[in-house]
Amino acid sequence: MARYKRPKKQQPSCKVPWTRPLFFLGLFAATLWLWMPNRSKQDASDKVNDVLRTPMNLSTPPIENHSLTAVLPILSRSFEGLEVLLSPFLVPSDTIREVILICPQNILSDARRVLKKILSYSDTVDHPNLSLLPYASSSFYNSTLISAVSRVRTEWVLILDHHGLQGLNRGQRSYLLSPLSISLPIGPNGFLRFPANASRKLATSDLEPAEYLIPPFVAPTHLFPRTFSHLADSDPWLAFGVHVAKTHLETIGGLVLPSEFSGLNYSEQNSRPPSFQITQIELNLQEISSADGNDRTQKWPASVSGHFVLVVPHLEDLHAFMPVVCRLQSVGHIISVLLYQVSSNDAMYCSSEDCTLQCSTLSLTTTTFNTWLESLDASPDVVFALDVQDFLSVTLTMVLLLEPYRKTTLIRLPRADIPYSDWIGSLTLRELRNWNVPEITVSVITDHRPHSLQRLLTSLTRARYFGERVGLRINLEQTADLETLRVTQNFKWHHGDVFVHHRVIHGGLLPAVVESWYPNSNDSYGLLLEDDIEVSPLFFAWIKMTVLRYRYGGSENISPSMFGISLYQQKMIELRPEGRRSFDARALFVTDDIPNHSTPYLSQIPCSWGAVYFPEHWREFHDYLSIRLSEYTMKIHENVIPDIRSNKWVKSWKKYFIELVYLRGYVMLYPNYANFTSLSTNHLEIGSHVKDQPEEEYLRKKALFMLPLMPLTNTSVLSSPGLLDLPEQQLPSLSSLPVLDLLGRFSSASDLLERGTKRRAELTGCSTTVPLTHDARELMCLQEFT
Repeated sequence: MARYKRPKKQQPSCKVPWTRPLFFLGLFAATLWLWMPNRSKQDASDKVNDVLRTPMNLSTPPIENHSLTAVLPILSRSFEGLEVLLSPFLVPSDTIREVILICPQNILSDARRVLKKILSYSDTVDHPNLSLLPYASSSFYNSTLISAVSRVRTEWVLILDHHGLQGLNRGQRSYLLSPLSISLPIGPNGFLRFPANASRKLATSDLEPAEYLIPPFVAPTHLFPRTFSHLADSDPWLAFGVHVAKTHLETIGGLVLPSEFSGLNYSEQNSRPPSFQITQIELNLQEISSADGNDRTQKWPASVSGHFVLVVPHLEDLHAFMPVVCRLQSVGHIISVLLYQVSSNDAMYCSSEDCTLQCSTLSLTTTTFNTWLESLDASPDVVFALDVQDFLSVTLTMVLLLEPYRKTTLIRLPRADIPYSDWIGSLTLRELRNWNVPEITVSVITDHRPHSLQRLLTSLTRARYFGERVGLRINLEQTADLETLRVTQNFKWHHGDVFVHHRVIHGGLLPAVVESWYPNSNDSYGLLLEDDIEVSPLFFAWIKMTVLRYRYGGSENISPSMFGISLYQQKMIELRPEGRRSFDARALFVTDDIPNHSTPYLSQIPCSWGAVYFPEHWREFHDYLSIRLSEYTMKIHENVIPDIRSNKWVKSWKKYFIELVYLRGYVMLYPNYANFTSLSTNHLEIGSHVKDQPEEEYLRKKALFMLPLMPLTNTSVLSSPGLLDLPEQQLPSLSSLPVLDLLGRFSSASDLLERGTKRRAELTGCSTTVPLTHDARELMCLQEFT
């Protein structure tokens, strides 16, 4: 139990009857706090002057690596000079993660062809990811800008017009491509409004405030509201400037770069000048451990140690979270703790069996969360807090929106989930700073099995989500019966939005699964669940832990070849031509002297009994499936993979995903806990793939696939493993994971890639090496396919 030392007797902590008055008192204080900066025009003017001075005295650092997305509209008349227009983005960049090219739908095919031609001439493969976003409307601003900015998942966005960066001087171009982390829009073209609807362009020799900017300009992505309905007018940039001024403490719409701007005089201490700093990233597509050359780059830099803040009301809350903070402290991180409903004017020492922490309380000299943060030696990287409503939580989020806390990650955890959160302590600083980046959607596929659907939905309801908002899609086949519809209509989901899709024409299982989810960004992940699946209460923790490690961790743990994460443990190998065979990964690893037989592993087999699929690979699969079903390159009955059982699965989506996996050398991460303990299980109920049969035979087959689900850690199942029953109680490095092929045999990343490349050449006659860009058209050597 947590202990503390203090000279005075502890006063009683706040009880439940005081919660509501304290909440409204906090709300009033927060409202007053927000109003105060605007009371004085002189105060606002002083803040503007501070902002204008900041870039010149270089006290503001550059933006983080790969934290900028550029949005560039292209028109048909732009094709002739498109290579010049794109040239600033076809070189390696420390700052730009993605370039979204917007074009009218009617020129999409031409744009794709021209773009491929330009890229084929480029010798550089390390440039930012390029993506095309078509639009049908004639108005770029009123429709497509909404889609483009809403899909941006980086902290910063560079908004361009169809001239790109042409017409700007070198200093202006350099700044826009590598800006400072200033929390206002900045660009070379700004305006002031006057009563007579006139405007004057600002063009001076120094940075100047403006009421609004027009492209090109760079801005923090969070400044753009989630809905653009109030910006869809004749002058959206004016409306955006007004919006920025209303929501920003400086009450201005942006800053204008000088017309004679020639670049900032950076000191040697600055980490990066505002110009191209070309860094060659060696990409070895032959190795699983290679960094992703597409756009799976990290938003946060690696760091040996970080500063973590824990803000909780009571000692009991700290005691429950001790396993996490003690582990973070043990690897060198700094931990600061605020107990805001404990009465004491002195610092306390809070202890457990594993560590001792110095804990602060609110006192006469430190009366607010803001003043306590200011008293710390450094700004926190991550703040842990309870997902509760009380006097401090009202102001917590607003305080972290201020400088210098804009880059601090806030992680709110429900009190009920903290006893099951020990796995959080196994994550690195980089992974925790990306906590709020991935968006996970649960997609349920069902037909006419209401009892199965109810069991699945109940298991989803009982799971722990650690404060995350999780969208839920329920996909109903046209033949869904009334009871299934009733179960769907009566279901209550408290963790996010619910979308129900009901087919009007029967599609079958292949389109039901393939069309059940589609990613909206490269930070969007889909968990696909057929209705005879049941999940562990810790399934989401497994997803969160693995996605953060292998998608947002260090570059050594990220690979473009990993296409997803399975919740289900493999107990059978179904793809051998001679038929189904039992499989035990632990026994295999012991036999072959794998150092850690409890390690997760990589397998080429895609899981359909509870698995998360990554966005780039799922998009590529959609395109690949369209090509295959069109018979554009080969007949549908032609076998892509020699001597494999899935060639007979003519109505299964997995047949075609397995083909893609084989040609690409892709792999999926699988758990490997003792006793086949799994994060999902399959009840193997009668349906599309399981036919009616004698009960004895059915029960025998069902036993082959039913697995024990991982329970919550404080249950009576003492022999059941937990999430951290892993080598060294953490997820291993990517390079140390064993690799298995489609038949469950040991292999390597290079062997899988070589095998797929050889078969691709046999099928298409195309012997050139294809870059791993997740483009099915390139994979199948197609110049044109729409």
